[in-house]
Amino acid sequence: MGEIRKKAAATLKRLSTRLAADTTKLVYQRHPDLEARYGAIGREKCHEDALYHLSFLIEAVSANSMVLFSDYVTWAQQVLESRQIAVQDLHHHLVILKEVVAQHLPIDQYVLVANHLNAAVQQLAEKNNLPVEEPAPLTPLAETYLELLLSGSRKKATDHILDQISAGVDIKQIYLDIFEPVQHRVGHLWQTNKISVAQEHFCTAVTQSVMSQLYPYIFGNERNGYRLIATCVSGDLHEVGIRMVSDFFEMEGWDTYYLGANVPVASLLQTVRQQKPDLLLLSATMTFHIQLVARMIAALRETEEFSYLKIMVGGRPFNVVPDLWKEIGADGYSQNAQEALAMALHLVTKKE
Repeated sequence: MGEIRKKAAATLKRLSTRLAADTTKLVYQRHPDLEARYGAIGREKCHEDALYHLSFLIEAVSANSMVLFSDYVTWAQQVLESRQIAVQDLHHHLVILKEVVAQHLPIDQYVLVANHLNAAVQQLAEKNNLPVEEPAPLTPLAETYLELLLSGSRKKATDHILDQISAGVDIKQIYLDIFEPVQHRVGHLWQTNKISVAQEHFCTAVTQSVMSQLYPYIFGNERNGYRLIATCVSGDLHEVGIRMVSDFFEMEGWDTYYLGANVPVASLLQTVRQQKPDLLLLSATMTFHIQLVARMIAALRETEEFSYLKIMVGGRPFNVVPDLWKEIGADGYSQNAQEALAMALHLVTKKE
């Protein structure tokens, strides 16, 4: 962790000018009212603030201290409010700064830096009673499963799911009503600094383990004649979402070929050539994975023998920007497994 911390601080320092510029640009895109409120000099001050935030963030990361950056944000709030800058503006600025950092840092470095930003943003929101977007409520079964995960009860969490199967609950409902929303909630808890990265990884590992125990119930359904390859781009280690979607297709009779996380372009092309799927599913978890997805799609489009292939994408960046899939050359996009299946059938039957 010490080596990652050093690299993260060095990356932030090397890219600080660009990060500040991108943050300022996005702040004004998201909040166009700032121009009228603060005048022409406002954009310049916003850029200066971004550089200042980054300088303190770099020091906090280098010192491995959450308190340092949170204390700085408290001080910054006092300074800005004394100059008639609303605390909401500081909150928006820091949230967007984290988003920009996600576009430029490798995932291991980003996770470490995001922990510092999450802690400061959460403290700022709580101290000032700022509205926080709350996730959708969980069903009682999902709530119980989440509580067992957060308490570290691997066996009880597993037994809870297996008990539902024994009671006749449909596996698709397990995926849609328990696994998918609980994974989103776990991510939200980390984002708001309620749980650690280690806890997030534990919850994900348990869910993946439980999913593997359900495979005897998933595989063996009547086949529908369609073949699917599902994968994450190189550098993306968040595979549980695309794995859920792949399993959902398997339950619907597709022959699935799940490649997992961190797949290079050359390996993907070779696998597509060998497996000849009707559909390719590509997942991108973070904003900085978008260009990798675009390059994968471009490589496939440039090869004549893959002209028949339909390509779908999914993941948080595509949920945030609904038309992004069109910009990178995909044939479709979906927010969840159920939507993915409907869109996939539309694409492959249309192709015929």
